[in-house]
Amino acid sequence: MGILILKSGEEEAKEFKLDHSRMVIGRRPSCDIHLNDSTVSGEHALLINILDDSFIENVSKTNGTWINGQRIKKSVLQDGDKIKIGGQRLVYQADQTMPGVDEDDFEKTMVLKPGQVARDVAKGSQVQAIRDAEDTAAMKAIVPTPSSKLARLKVRTGPAKGKETVIDRAMVTLGRPGVQVVVVSRRKDAYYVNFIAGASDAATKPTVNGKALQSRATKLADGDVINLVDVEIEFKL
Repeated sequence: MGILILKSGEEEAKEFKLDHSRMVIGRRPSCDIHLNDSTVSGEHALLINILDDSFIENVSKTNGTWINGQRIKKSVLQDGDKIKIGGQRLVYQADQTMPGVDEDDFEKTMVLKPGQVARDVAKGSQVQAIRDAEDTAAMKAIVPTPSSKLARLKVRTGPAKGKETVIDRAMVTLGRPGVQVVVVSRRKDAYYVNFIAGASDAATKPTVNGKALQSRATKLADGDVINLVDVEIEFKL
């Protein structure tokens, strides 16, 4: 869970925990992150938080949102990003306490560490794909499953052939930022895979059992094979 730090002049910095799947930043007192500033719109920006990944979308029609000096519409937040909303400045701090995958495993298996979805995957379908994966706030409502009943992802080709990853959290992000990224999510009824971003050429999209993934979630069954960046990954229940 990341945080936003509001720094305003000589006043003591305020911290906002990003502990809800959707949070609104704006001038209205009802906003999750209230900024009492006339240059801030009533509802200025939307935050979508999935595990340790946070995505920000400008929803103001009259005022913009900037990250590190660049105006954005939608973007993935990275540790240390400086956000400007009206006359207010916030700093995003990612959660550094959650254990990740070993660097060698990261390169071989393409299991991305929480918080490491790169900014260049935040294309037009990004926010909608994540909303599809949320399944009416199932991220928090999910019932704990015994480890013996959790699904696994087994690498079938490439340098990490035979390696398995247990899906022991609500979402597992796979891929290579800027090339292909998918999310495997555990919902109440089943497991699903979402194509988040990658090359626009249909021939280069990741596939399940040879069929190209689209922007909406695809339900996974035991034995399904995901082909991602020319690596075959088998889904096992």
